[in-house]
Amino acid sequence: MLELKGLRKSFGDIKAVDNFHLSVDNGEFFVLLGPTGAGKTTTLRMTVGLEDPDEGDIFYDNNKITELPPAVRNFAFMFESHNLYPVLNVYDNLAFPLRSPLFKTPEGEIKKRVEKVANDLHMTHLLKRKVSNLSGGEQQRVALGRTLVRKPNIYVLDEPISSLDYKLREELQTEFKRIHEEYGITIFSATHDNVSAMAMATRIGIMYEGRLLQTGPPREIYTHPVSMTVANIIGAPSMNFVDCVIDNHDHLYFTSDPTLFLPVSPETVRKVKSQQKKETNHLFIGVWPEDVGVVEDEKTGFFPCQVDTIEYHGAEKFVNFTFQNSSIKALISHGSQVKHGDAIFIFFPEDKLYYFDPESEERIG
Repeated sequence: MLELKGLRKSFGDIKAVDNFHLSVDNGEFFVLLGPTGAGKTTTLRMTVGLEDPDEGDIFYDNNKITELPPAVRNFAFMFESHNLYPVLNVYDNLAFPLRSPLFKTPEGEIKKRVEKVANDLHMTHLLKRKVSNLSGGEQQRVALGRTLVRKPNIYVLDEPISSLDYKLREELQTEFKRIHEEYGITIFSATHDNVSAMAMATRIGIMYEGRLLQTGPPREIYTHPVSMTVANIIGAPSMNFVDCVIDNHDHLYFTSDPTLFLPVSPETVRKVKSQQKKETNHLFIGVWPEDVGVVEDEKTGFFPCQVDTIEYHGAEKFVNFTFQNSSIKALISHGSQVKHGDAIFIFFPEDKLYYFDPESEERIG
């Protein structure tokens, strides 16, 4: 088990990592997910020993390794930039770690390991080619293969596929998942790509401004985000948010229009009020795009809106519109013929709504 306890790291006035605690179990595929600048790479670099923490400690299998040099930790680190040797062919790039003075692996064993990894990653036909002549996706496979050819304690991967185009990312997501399951390895990775994180990870940690906000299985975080920030990071597309107010009769209306009420029962509103840490009649509601009800004909209880744009996400089709000063995105039927400027009618189902504190932005309840 890998344990990061109370890690802090600053660069001048910038707090890159702040009071970071995390445990990664053996055999887990754990992904740190967060925007650029969240502190993900710094966390990984401290894990492998390329950066020293200002505070805190790192343990592996209950042994403190904070001050051990990278080579002694035996963690394989795959850089975002590949770090391949362009003058060498694929075979020699894969064999390079095993030929280092640290491992001193016999050439027969090197050949055996390189050929197995090349076969597993479907790149046997590339072994004699210079890496400078490979495509971006092929170079990414070589970088992964060079990591796998060793037998480290943990594979640490920094943005392993984020620089690739969509098709290659899709292929390598499947590849990483397959390799993880077939090899039974421990992977500690980082990315800003929520789609890749959701597809590959057994567990995700949401990181923002140097802090770890929430950890859990991908679906659990998606259905139970602890804050608006987490909901923004985990969603693809992100959750919709609308500013609301509770009146004296425990009804919920839109802040921008006191005559427009949400279809939420007073019982639910009272329950939400009882769970607020600070007494206030102001809150945000959140709803995922796939949970917004959309119809093209006027219907009782639905709110009128006007279509701004249409987006196609593969098999999914989303409509964008402005409602009560908020930009809303909703999933619609692929067969829908609505277009820019058309009228639509929307509905927010009570059982699909999330409630957030307006100051802390933490989820209520």
